[in-house]
Amino acid sequence: MISAVGRLQDVRALVTGGTSGIGASIVDRFRAEGAAVAFTGRDATRGEEVALRTGGSFVRADVRDGKDVSASVSAALDALGGLDALVANAGILHDSTLSETSDEAWDAVLETNLIGSYLYAVACLPALRASGGGSITMTSSDAGVWGETAIAAYSVSKRALNMLVQTLAVEAGPSGVRVNAVCPGDTAPGMASYVKGRVEGEDTSPGWILPPLARVGTGADVAAAVAFFASSDGAFCNGSILLVDGGMRASLRASAVASHGVSGAGEGT
Repeated sequence: MISAVGRLQDVRALVTGGTSGIGASIVDRFRAEGAAVAFTGRDATRGEEVALRTGGSFVRADVRDGKDVSASVSAALDALGGLDALVANAGILHDSTLSETSDEAWDAVLETNLIGSYLYAVACLPALRASGGGSITMTSSDAGVWGETAIAAYSVSKRALNMLVQTLAVEAGPSGVRVNAVCPGDTAPGMASYVKGRVEGEDTSPGWILPPLARVGTGADVAAAVAFFASSDGAFCNGSILLVDGGMRASLRASAVASHGVSGAGEGT
């Protein structure tokens, strides 16, 4: 296997929600590939643990707080000396149908998953432009590609995030800033508030339907895709919405087509 170590050498990156799950895997991967990394989170204890393990710089921040966003971006720029990549990863999930979602839960999900990512992107754009270009990668979800009624507010927030990515890609592209999204399927370790004790490498979690690759995704799988977008290998990717789901959407689409007894041949994209 060819080593990817060094692909992000000299890249200065800020990762939001980097203290656990996919975010911590992204910090690990970026550091392993040579990036200088600052990362945020709300849990100072976990943040200090990740910083000690990886050598990254932890900044405590809540993405829902505009003052925290501004302060953490300033702290990251001071620590890194500039910025080449933003990974807007912080997110939360609420397990409820739309009609049963409280106003408080709706606000918390949208403020974290959508507005927080927007605030960080806008706050980081001047520094990315000053660096001569760079990348913004947002962690979306397969639930943002098709509606999932059991996690409705989350699904809505991620669909909106995908449109944020594509709109910002058009605006920022001319200044050399590429904006893309990764859309993980079921992942362990994933969202700390939802994994419920599942561990990395676990393939048969109760209630989880496995994709064609016959395993649950890992944080490392998602981190690899994010590293691609942040590297020169992703230099011509802008506005991309990349599924990292082991083929789950393809499988569900094929099942839907089969259940209706029609061929997918000749379908539009």
